[in-house]
Amino acid sequence: MKFPGHRLSIAFSLLLICIVFASGATIHDGLAVRSLLSLLAALALVLVGMSARAVDIKFVGQATARLKLVVAIPALWMIAQILPLPSGAHSLWVYANEALDQQAWGHISIDLGETLLSLAFYLANIILVVVTLFVAKDRKKAELILLVLASVSVVITIVLLLGQAGHIARLDAGDDVRSAISSLGILLSLANTMSALERLRGRQDEDRGHVKFMLAASGIATILCIGGLAASATLNAALIAALGVVVFGSIQLVRRADLAGWATAVLLATIAIAAVMIAAWRYDPTRMVSPFLQFATAASADAISVTTRLLSDAGPRGTGAGTFAALVPLYQDLGGSITSAPSTAASFAIELGWPMTLILAAIAVWIIVNLYRGALGRGRDSFYAASAAACVVVILGQAFCDASLLNSAVAIVGDTIIGLGLAQSISARTSP
Repeated sequence: MKFPGHRLSIAFSLLLICIVFASGATIHDGLAVRSLLSLLAALALVLVGMSARAVDIKFVGQATARLKLVVAIPALWMIAQILPLPSGAHSLWVYANEALDQQAWGHISIDLGETLLSLAFYLANIILVVVTLFVAKDRKKAELILLVLASVSVVITIVLLLGQAGHIARLDAGDDVRSAISSLGILLSLANTMSALERLRGRQDEDRGHVKFMLAASGIATILCIGGLAASATLNAALIAALGVVVFGSIQLVRRADLAGWATAVLLATIAIAAVMIAAWRYDPTRMVSPFLQFATAASADAISVTTRLLSDAGPRGTGAGTFAALVPLYQDLGGSITSAPSTAASFAIELGWPMTLILAAIAVWIIVNLYRGALGRGRDSFYAASAAACVVVILGQAFCDASLLNSAVAIVGDTIIGLGLAQSISARTSP
């Protein structure tokens, strides 16, 4: 019986290593980083699979009810993009056949290698969520994961601030990544604050010193992350971060005030209406660009122009996951410096097609609903699911404002937060 627990402990350690190692993507993000992260995730999943008990599998199944098939849709679409098709292939393959005087079947993707790599990294992200679900079932491990996530967010924020000041050179990440990590760091620090407050209740005097230290550390972390957000965020990103804090705070309000069902519904409707009104306020109808680009106000006019043409030519099927970098030299002037889309949503719309992009947004909304509902159903540990719901709100909102989600550090932190929230959205004692 010791070996399964030992394997699970190793998987837990690998998860923490992934989180810490992903922070290096703020210095350099590329194929090597993603390959190593994918390898660590796969190894952790193998160890989890070897040690998982039937009760653990049932617990994870309950925590991911109705989500398992949904998250498979993007993977299936990426597979479809690399399959040879008798019709419906990208026009690039048609032109190649005409040039070579052949009738070979084409593919939706214009670069099969990049799409395969994107598929592998997407699966690695799903694997990290699954591994987190298994290991975060234990409250002690969940506490440590939350602490590591908050600590890594603060460290990344500080490093990027130092890079902005010129004290650290060769940083790949820019303002968008710092804005995203700072926003997530604020919510994670607030979750740690709530964790400390819950532990402070009922503790003996000799234990209060440690808890007060945790409260002070969480307060400092929150201030640092607010500073990082203030130094980098656009108004749109700052408003989304504020919305995340409101979502997190609304759950605390419902629980502390013990609001009735109708009062909770009114509160949520008010938040939703306010979010829609802010989005309408920030939407500029005079900008004749796609909704996927409307909120990317920090992007240059050239980047918006090039991406708009790409969106127009991509069509509903897309050009293949991971192919933006291969396409952009064909659309920008010689010597242009555009390497990524102005927003994650625009990148997805070009590579996966706008229908799949809307499906991904719907999946994110579904996850938010599940996490919010799970947080309201929990007791003292509700802050895990509450912070995860708020973080997914931030991730979804900022996907339309910048390209931060395309950075491995943001993606891995987001994966772990989602897994942690889902694992703690139900009580292990009440699971099947």
